[in-house]
Amino acid sequence: MSQVIRIPETLYKRLESYAQGFDTPANVIEKILDYYEAKNNETPISLLKQKKQTRKQASNLEIIYYPEGAEAFKQALLENKQAYIRLFKVDGTDEIKVWNASKFTAYSDISSNLRSGYLRSWRTKGIYKAVVAINKKDLA
Repeated sequence: MSQVIRIPETLYKRLESYAQGFDTPANVIEKILDYYEAKNNETPISLLKQKKQTRKQASNLEIIYYPEGAEAFKQALLENKQAYIRLFKVDGTDEIKVWNASKFTAYSDISSNLRSGYLRSWRTKGIYKAVVAINKKDLA
């Protein structure tokens, strides 16, 4: 079934400039899409699915603590004043950061400290998971 698409006259003129012989606007649009898909090696549908999956992956932030549990981790952090953070990103990469917690006190909040520091703007950075550990070997 054919669909009617209304486009501005200026856009129609641009399409018309790419027409050869008896090409219709639909043929020109098809050629442009074929060129775009071949050049990018992806279809618009696969790009949309990819974006949707990325948004879905980054919609929740998972934080894992070692030693297990936020309270046990907090006690260990108060003693050691340093921890390691492994940030996992939706693009498949990850990175390890050192958390210098020399100013962290018993009244400090772990989640607030992380979210205002290393996890600030986690969605826009593409972070979906953080593993926080006192011992670096626990990040594996």
